[in-house]
Amino acid sequence: MRTPPSPRGFSLVEATLVLAVIAVLTGAAAPSVSRTLAQGRLARAHTDVQAIRTAIHNVVTEHTLFVPFTSTGAVDGDAIEMLVSDGDIPFTAIGATNWDDTVACCAAPVDVAFLEAHLVTNTGLGGAGSYSVAAGGWRGAYISAPMDPDPWGNRYAVNTEYLKSTTTNDVFVLSAGPDEEIDTPFTFNGARRGDDDIIAIVRRDDGLEVQ
Repeated sequence: MRTPPSPRGFSLVEATLVLAVIAVLTGAAAPSVSRTLAQGRLARAHTDVQAIRTAIHNVVTEHTLFVPFTSTGAVDGDAIEMLVSDGDIPFTAIGATNWDDTVACCAAPVDVAFLEAHLVTNTGLGGAGSYSVAAGGWRGAYISAPMDPDPWGNRYAVNTEYLKSTTTNDVFVLSAGPDEEIDTPFTFNGARRGDDDIIAIVRRDDGLEVQ
């Protein structure tokens, strides 16, 4: 009886051709995949800054029995200059002053605190104290936890100092964007946002309109 021939394997030439075809297809698809990932990150960042803006908007407009975003939750508490999410500290471009304070979170003196403490947990407001929940006070959580970094791994930041200040400057939520550099001035008041920064306005500089 004859033994059936064993299946023939790929030759070196055939294997090389297959790998070449795969490499060509992969190379052709890579730019499309890269664009899709970049667009997804931008979309998520825009969604995040709007969600944070809405949470702060709700805190500011719904309650008159406590002063939000202070170091102690008290009316006479020092205003928190900035709220930040978790994440790395983005580079600050020349001219975009004050954002450098993100490195100080959250040591004394209390200048910077975590968004999650003020919007989710009502604990450790950068220092001591918490907001009163009695008689219609603090009603959080105002946003879902955890407060993740932006899609590039950096902190979201909000210049909440101007919610309490008499100085007229816009209050806004910021992501440093794809270049991971903050280019928008802290004292932004209707000017053009910097480079590829992603922002959502909480309040315009007239001090009256919460958007």
